[in-house]
Amino acid sequence: MDINKENLLFPPFSDRVWIDVRSPLEYAKGHIPGAYNIALFSDEERAKVGTTYVKIGRNEAITEGLKYVGAKWHHFEEMLKELLDKEGKTKVMVYCARGGMRSASMAWLFRLYNHDVEVFPKGYSGFKKLLPQMVDAIKHLVVIDGPTGSGKTDLLHCLSKQGRQVIDLEGIAHHKGSAFGYYVDRNQPTNEMIYNHIVVALSRMDLTEPIFIESESKKIGAREVPDVLFAKMQQSNLISVESSVDDRVSRIVKGYAELPKDMLIEAFSKIEKRLGSVETEEGIRSVNEGDYHKATRIALKYYDKAYAKSSAKLWDGQSLGRVKHTLDNTTEAATMIVDVFKRSL
Repeated sequence: MDINKENLLFPPFSDRVWIDVRSPLEYAKGHIPGAYNIALFSDEERAKVGTTYVKIGRNEAITEGLKYVGAKWHHFEEMLKELLDKEGKTKVMVYCARGGMRSASMAWLFRLYNHDVEVFPKGYSGFKKLLPQMVDAIKHLVVIDGPTGSGKTDLLHCLSKQGRQVIDLEGIAHHKGSAFGYYVDRNQPTNEMIYNHIVVALSRMDLTEPIFIESESKKIGAREVPDVLFAKMQQSNLISVESSVDDRVSRIVKGYAELPKDMLIEAFSKIEKRLGSVETEEGIRSVNEGDYHKATRIALKYYDKAYAKSSAKLWDGQSLGRVKHTLDNTTEAATMIVDVFKRSL
């Protein structure tokens, strides 16, 4: 399924309010980001209709479904009007699991009330099939590589402000990609929603132009980079970011020092096996004493070893060059990253 970017933008960039008419449990498991749920059936009703379809037949399932939805029609329309007023929009896009009867039924209802409605073709299952197509179509995926604290995320954000195309995996996953990063946001989205957010992000991009992404391991906290994207990253060219230890320590302290001490101590405990008991105890002592710079330098011993060990194994692409990143040259360093890429063409 192709995306017509002029007529079919995903939320929140669409001129339409997107409505997911699947059951609440289906929606909670995964949905198109930005879509609202107006469920045609409750979870229990959907189960009964499905059972009727399998055991008796299609017509009987339709009859069963009509028993449930008849009294809800006006309520559905009231919910839609509230959402249209909230979003300041007048057009609607509805979808169900496969672009079938549920979305068609809700579209029919909304049109009775004179709403401008479209049905998203092939539904949520069609949406889920877009990522492999999109990733395959990316001409230049450029991985920004570098050790912990080198400011890769800051550079990505700067590149975005400069109008460059970026995929912020840590932002999408609500995690900073380390044992400590988990505590920044405990509520990570599901793997399915991470996948969905990446689809929406790519749908806004020109896949023939360069897309910049930060190097990550397969796992980001308790979640994972989608297989198809991670495989693409592993084969993509890299630009390495270099930063002094002092600058790296300063960035890390700025990002983590405001977290509760017990969380930082627990994070040190998570890496004790590889850091060693002596270094771990010293790191915890430094946290308790409020010496976050010392604690960070101790933690970096673990992360630098891990980076040196994994970097060569993870990435098979060509190294395009290196960029120096200091505490006060982020804009300049981001520009240099683009220049390094352009010189490689």
